[in-house]
Amino acid sequence: MTPIAELAAHAKAGELALQRCTACGAVQYPPRELCLSCLADALEWRVSDHEPGKVLATTTLHHSHDPQFRSRLPLRVGLVRLDAGPTTVCFLAEDCGTGTRVVVSAETDDADRAVLTAAPVQAGAR
Repeated sequence: MTPIAELAAHAKAGELALQRCTACGAVQYPPRELCLSCLADALEWRVSDHEPGKVLATTTLHHSHDPQFRSRLPLRVGLVRLDAGPTTVCFLAEDCGTGTRVVVSAETDDADRAVLTAAPVQAGAR
């Protein structure tokens, strides 16, 4: 199974899977065949239901060529730096602005592709 297919399988199960290199310890997203940091092929999956992070930037899409997104426009998207290290592109909840602490989770879209969503950390949560 390719890394992208394995990521989608985890997302379909409601799990967020990130690759971790056992040679250098780097965590990477999106998944690849080799470690982005040291080029080792010693990668394992780090699986959880969500990962904490911080929104770095946001934008709102008002147009899409993809029919599955047209009914959901405008669509908020942002860059989120996960505490584990990598920066991801996520669909954002309405109340996520730059600097917001978020939790990122994975799900699949209508085409069974893994997509990440980010929602603000609830008050009192870690």
